[in-house]
Amino acid sequence: MRREDNMAEELEEVQVVTITGEDGSEEYYAEAAVIEWDGKTFAILAPYSEDEDEEDSGDAIIARIDVEDGESVYVAPTDEEFEAVAKQYERMTEE
Repeated sequence: MRREDNMAEELEEVQVVTITGEDGSEEYYAEAAVIEWDGKTFAILAPYSEDEDEEDSGDAIIARIDVEDGESVYVAPTDEEFEAVAKQYERMTEE
C-alpha cells in the first residue's frame, strides 16, 4: 500500500451542513456527533470553515435529522428534544 493511500484512509470525511438564517445569510457547520434519542436522529453541528487559519466562531447547534423524499433534512428540535440531546452529549464528552 502506498503512503498516500494509507493517509487517505486515515482522513475522515467531514459532513458539512449549510444553515440559512432568517436574514438569508449562510453559515457552515460540520457534524461533530450524531446521537440517537427517542427513535430519532440528531446531529451536534460545530461551526466550520475550510480555511485552516480562520478560527471557527460561534456556538455548536443541535439539529434533528429528518428524511424527506430520501434526503436528510436538518430541522430545529423541540425544546424537550434539545434538552435531552444536550444532556446526552454532555455525558458523552465527559467520558
